[in-house]
Amino acid sequence: MARSYRFARRAFLAGVGGACGFKVLLRNLEAAAEGAQSPPRFVLAHFPQGTLKYRFVPSGTASPYLASPILQPFEDAGLRGDMTAFFGFSDSGLSCPSGGGYEAGTPFTTTCCSAEGTRANGGEHDDGVAGGPSFDQVFLKRVAGLDAPGVRYVNAICDARVDSYETSSQCLSYSYDSRSIESADGGTITEYVPLLPTLAPAALYAQLFSGLMPGGTTPANQAAALEALQLRKSVLDHALEELKQLKALAPSSEAPKIEQHAQALRQLEQDLAGMSQPGAGTCTVPTEPPAALLGKSGNAPIGTPTEDDTATHQAVAEAHFAILLAAFQCDLVRVATFQFAPGNNHVGFKGLWPGDPERLAMQYAESRQIPFLSGAAMNDPVSLAGVARDRYDFLTNVQIWYNHRLADWLKKLKTTQDVFGGNLLDTTIVPYVTEVAQPNNARSPKPALLFGGTKLGLRHGTFQDFSSSVRPQVDLYLTAAQALLQTADPLSVLGDERFAQFNPKGAPIAGLWAPPV
Repeated sequence: MARSYRFARRAFLAGVGGACGFKVLLRNLEAAAEGAQSPPRFVLAHFPQGTLKYRFVPSGTASPYLASPILQPFEDAGLRGDMTAFFGFSDSGLSCPSGGGYEAGTPFTTTCCSAEGTRANGGEHDDGVAGGPSFDQVFLKRVAGLDAPGVRYVNAICDARVDSYETSSQCLSYSYDSRSIESADGGTITEYVPLLPTLAPAALYAQLFSGLMPGGTTPANQAAALEALQLRKSVLDHALEELKQLKALAPSSEAPKIEQHAQALRQLEQDLAGMSQPGAGTCTVPTEPPAALLGKSGNAPIGTPTEDDTATHQAVAEAHFAILLAAFQCDLVRVATFQFAPGNNHVGFKGLWPGDPERLAMQYAESRQIPFLSGAAMNDPVSLAGVARDRYDFLTNVQIWYNHRLADWLKKLKTTQDVFGGNLLDTTIVPYVTEVAQPNNARSPKPALLFGGTKLGLRHGTFQDFSSSVRPQVDLYLTAAQALLQTADPLSVLGDERFAQFNPKGAPIAGLWAPPV
């Protein structure tokens, strides 16, 4: 039976060639027919500039709580049961000599390791290096189910403009490989190699889908693919006939196994027949984004924005999100990072300034003009008036704008089935992190959110406030690691020499994970 089936399968795969993702689909349909469950997935997502405490912290510390303005987009998307909100993380125990707030804070946030210093980049001296691999790479190495065949991980960013050639603030992902580089302060230092993100959605599309259907799902390509399928449908018919004959000859004990293979082929036949109508549980290649859709990059001192980036910024984010969703559904990749923009970004927004829909403003530039963000009055808007209050409200509106974009994508994950029959969000874990606590570059108390993974055992629906006893940010990742590794003691699995760098060592957050039934 095995030899006959493998021959038919090889014939079918040779027939469909590289036009569409049927190799992936057939592999997963076979696995599903044999009882396989949806695989785990991990997305490390980032938003810039920390938060504004009194617009972020909800009312109440348990469920139910009253959502804050900044968290309301997730509430509106019906994600209460799929998220946990946190306030009070810190990376203040980490060090990176000469590293800037955003420039050291970003690698601190994604690696939770101290670093040796800053790189010589031809600009300012505050471009902090990474002192260890980032957690997307840690999990890719340590969680067997994350390392899918083919493209092992992808990194996406929507706008890459920075002040002064900084790599650190526009990179979330760092390899296990290290190298010696020139230090901005003289001599050499060791950095873990940055895995730079992809800016253009068309380039991300090509990275993931170029071997499936060149040119995307245009009408012409779909027609050609369907014609090819019709010509090769006989391969499926032949395989099913072989299995039918084998079932009549084989011992009765083998009948369930033969039927599993037959069911996988029947399901494949149904999916191929309805390929032109995207649906739940199918591997649907997305439309290729236009090459002209591109976030901006470059280096410039902070200044006043001269162009409204809102529409392009949203279009790039939505294109990246659509590509990632399709890649997860088709099981082409299981690990990704996503960054809206660096902390020291130059994105110009119109329509977010309170009372003035025509005003152009930049999150980074406005954040530098708020002296009240220090001392006992940190983030307290009660006594503010005039332009200071307007800046506070503008920065709040930018965070809400970003959260709407992410909430829309998470909602799509929740309503999209993979080929195993589960929704994508249930087995996808998404930490949503930022590089500083607030726009004055403080290291703590930092906000964060954790989404998804309910089928992996994560328990959501609460707000966790650690601001009175600040917790190391590594605890967020160790909580996610419990679900990914299915163990209450993830350090015993993750334990290698680099975890000695955690300061303090860290531990999972109690009560947020239990072994799934």
